[in-house]
Amino acid sequence: GYYPSNKPGVEPKRPCRPINLTHLMYLSAATNRITVTWGNYGKSYSVGLYLVRQMTSAELLQRLKTIGIKHPELCKALVKEKLRLDPDSEIATTGVRVSLICPLVKMRLSVPCRAETCAHLQCFDAVFYLQMNEKKPTWMCPVCDKPAPYDQLIIDGLLSKILTECEDADEIEYLVDGSWCPIRAEKERSCSPQCPILVLGSSDVNGLLPPPNGNGENGKATADVVDLTLDSSSSEEEEEEDEEEDDDDEGPQPKRRCSYEKGLVSAC
Repeated sequence: GYYPSNKPGVEPKRPCRPINLTHLMYLSAATNRITVTWGNYGKSYSVGLYLVRQMTSAELLQRLKTIGIKHPELCKALVKEKLRLDPDSEIATTGVRVSLICPLVKMRLSVPCRAETCAHLQCFDAVFYLQMNEKKPTWMCPVCDKPAPYDQLIIDGLLSKILTECEDADEIEYLVDGSWCPIRAEKERSCSPQCPILVLGSSDVNGLLPPPNGNGENGKATADVVDLTLDSSSSEEEEEEDEEEDDDDEGPQPKRRCSYEKGLVSAC
């Protein structure tokens, strides 16, 4: 039931969980004798033997939901008491932020829970808290690291109501009057760069733009006009067709005669 140490005079490491002796006990009318042997390490120890019924984390959660829910109005009064103005203090607290994310698993709270002995308003998820203590029972609050046993756990009714009403925020702020407001992260606004402005003009009959003039009306310089509706491929085809028509009008070109002497060939 313990982990011995290799060093002499060092106290063995005791397990964090209670030792289960059920399989070593006689459950009939026979007498059970227990012998505890421990070294002398200069400390006093006590041994306890308990007859208990082991419960699962699901059973403890259902029991907590039945008898451990604190009314929202009582939770609201607790918020007012936390934010009440202290006349002896020079600093006035106008609000306190509470996260809707469980500090244990970094997920959104489903069953907000805390111990009555805790001084903070921040809650943790009862589902994961009970599951973790089922495997390794430490019963320590994950927010303030103080003891939070099962019989002192409560479910925050006000925060449970807030979780159903506020689904698009991960943090809220309690105000001095007991009300609350969501805190949403500001999204970065992306600004697109300004695009250059193109002046579109009409083309002439042949599909070509008129030549730019140095001076416009009233002696002012005219702006360059770019026609984006003109298709470059169509204009090239029209130019090729015009060249072919000119060639057809002129007729076939006469063949050149190449003069050559006997035994000598000249290339034309």
